Amino acid sequence: MRGRALAVFLMVCAGMIGSPWPATALDAQDQVLPSRVVDMGGIQAAMPDVVLWEQRARELERWVDDYRRWKQWNEQWRNTREPGWMGTRDRRTRPDPPSWLAAECRDAVVQDDGILAEACRLLTEWSEGEAIAQLRQEIAAARTQKEAVHKTMWWEHVHFDALWPMMQLHGNVFGVIGMHATIEVAGRFQVFVAPGAILLNVPKDQFSREWRPATDWGIAYRVSDFTMPGTGRRASLHLNLARAWLMGGPGNLAKASIDLAGFSVTMSKRR
Repeated sequence: MRGRALAVFLMVCAGMIGSPWPATALDAQDQVLPSRVVDMGGIQAAMPDVVLWEQRARELERWVDDYRRWKQWNEQWRNTREPGWMGTRDRRTRPDPPSWLAAECRDAVVQDDGILAEACRLLTEWSEGEAIAQLRQEIAAARTQKEAVHKTMWWEHVHFDALWPMMQLHGNVFGVIGMHATIEVAGRFQVFVAPGAILLNVPKDQFSREWRPATDWGIAYRVSDFTMPGTGRRASLHLNLARAWLMGGPGNLAKASIDLAGFSVTMSKRR
C-alpha cells in the first residue's frame, strides 16, 4: 500500500515538472522586442575635422597677410629699385597661395565676410597676374577719383590780383594789387560773385601819376595748378578779364571805367 502511494506521488511530481510554466509579468518584460533596419536613403553625415580647419585657417591668415604686404611693396617699388644699405635690395617674390585654396573656393559656399572670403578674393586677383591686377587698380582709382566730391573752402575762391595792365593799345593804367572772389560756372570758367577791390596806378596829368582805388567785376579762367615754392601748398593761376571803376573825383586823365586784364592766384587747402 505504501509502495503504491509512493509511486503515485512520484508520477504527479513528474507531470508537474514536464508541464509548461505560465508566463509571469516579469517574464514578459524580459522578452526582446523584434527590430528592423530603417533605410535613410543613403544620407551620410560627417563631422568636420576641426583640427584640420584650424590649421588651414592659420595658413590662410599667414598667406593673406603676406600677400597684402607684397601688394603694398609692389605698388611703391613696381618700376623702381628699392634702395638698401649697400646698393639696392632684391625684388620681393609674390607669395603663392595654399595648394588647397582653389578647390575650397570653387566648392565651398563662401560667406561675404571672414578669412576664407578674403582669401578667395585675393586668389582671384593673384590668378589674373600682375599686369591685369595693376590695370584693375588703376581703373578703380580713376573711378574713385572721378566719383569723389571735392569740397572746397570759401577762401579757396578768393583771388589775389597782381600786374593788371590796361587792355587798350598804349594803355597807361596798371592794376598793382587787388582781391576778388569768384564762383565756378562751367569747367575752368568762373565769374565774380561780387565787385572786387583793386589799387590802380593812373596818370594824373601829363607829367605825374597817382594811386587810385577802384572796384572791378568780370570773369576768370583757371590756367593751371602749381605748387607754391617753399610751402608745398597747391595753388591755381587764373587769367582775369574785368572792368574797373575808379573811386574818387575826375581829377585825372584816366576814364571813369577801365577794361583790365591780368593774373590772379588762389590757394588750395591740399598739399
